[in-house]
Amino acid sequence: MTVNSEGRPLTDIQAPSAVRASLYPWYAVGVLMLAYVFSYLDRQILYLMVGPIRRDLHITDFEFSLLSGAAFGIFYTFMGLPIGWLADRWNRKRLMAAGIAAWSVMTVLCGVAQSYGLLFLARVGVGVGESTLSPSAYSFLSDSFDKVRLPRAISIYGLGLFIGAGAALIIGGQVIGAVETWGTVALPLVGELRSWHLVFLIVGLPGLLVALWISTLREPARTGVTASAQARLPFAEVFRFIAEKPLMAVSLFLGAALFSAQAYADSWYPTLFMRLWGWKVQSAGQIVGASSLIAGPIGMLFAGWLSSRWIAQGKVDACLRITAWAALGITLPATLLPIAPNATVMALLLFPFKFFIGFTPVLIPSALQLVAPNQIRAQLGAMFLFCTGLIGVTGGPILPAFLSDYVFTGAYALPHALSVTAAIIGPSTFLVSWIGLGQYRARYRAMHPATASMS
Repeated sequence: MTVNSEGRPLTDIQAPSAVRASLYPWYAVGVLMLAYVFSYLDRQILYLMVGPIRRDLHITDFEFSLLSGAAFGIFYTFMGLPIGWLADRWNRKRLMAAGIAAWSVMTVLCGVAQSYGLLFLARVGVGVGESTLSPSAYSFLSDSFDKVRLPRAISIYGLGLFIGAGAALIIGGQVIGAVETWGTVALPLVGELRSWHLVFLIVGLPGLLVALWISTLREPARTGVTASAQARLPFAEVFRFIAEKPLMAVSLFLGAALFSAQAYADSWYPTLFMRLWGWKVQSAGQIVGASSLIAGPIGMLFAGWLSSRWIAQGKVDACLRITAWAALGITLPATLLPIAPNATVMALLLFPFKFFIGFTPVLIPSALQLVAPNQIRAQLGAMFLFCTGLIGVTGGPILPAFLSDYVFTGAYALPHALSVTAAIIGPSTFLVSWIGLGQYRARYRAMHPATASMS
């Protein structure tokens, strides 16, 4: 039996009445979504500046990809594990506020980096700071909403992914176009700053205000805490949870990671428009950003609505099942887009691609929170980010760049690399996501014995 923080028993999908009766949890979702917007704004702005950064620092596509892969992705990935452990034990809003402040400062430091090595280290700092947000936010939201409403809440939080990415591409493209006319700016002690330096400064500073806003949120009481939670279980409990249902774990973590690798390959799409079709950075940013702002949120809200509806109908594996079908859905546009015959077709294919990208940031975190004991919710969220970070955030941009530089040749080396990668990853993701459905249903019913059988 699960109990609340006062030791009273809770029903299967019960949340504290004071929380359910107010609009405050939805307000908190909105503030957390804004933080996620700034997270992706700081992260994605880099990809509009491939040309000037490569030129000024004299680096290759592969070396550039390491700025988002090895520098950002690996440290974002590995720091999420101890951060998740801490979020299960400490005040989550303070942890998120500290992380937002940290990544904002490191983004500003990207704006004064004068060498590849210094820029690399600053991107490491951005990754470490950003690793605090989502594990803490998933746990925060899980204690603020009941089981049926949780996917919807996470879908709204997840909108920050697409709003941030879209804003980075649309607004960032305009900012880059504007500051390019300024030439270089000389600052005392720092030296000459080029246009891409100034962009980092402009997008980094407002994050400090967001950190202050997050610090004003009310920390929700931890609900559904088991009696053994007071023992402060070690991280080994996470591995015990995984070992009990290994196929479920493969589907949840490896399936999400492969899907993420497919999604993060889109970081090269603005570059495709500029290299293949001679577009300006503003135009490339506008079309890729518009697809993120329009199709991404639609996909995310649809995934949250559909999974909540299915769960209410008793289809308890809805989150994982829909993820598997989405993996097939994204394969066709992801394979055809890089080798499209013209820019118009390429731009149109962005929209179904971005629609399906919106599924996993909602479905897998929701699936995890629905079967996770309270004392390891944030840690399992961090494990999800670990896998998606290691394979997706890190490998998604790096693998196509590696194939482009060392396997394929000619002007279409990068498009061919992206297309082949998508054709392999998509069906593989479907199979990996599907194999754990049975064990997931068993785990859910063991956690929630009052749940009706699947219809």
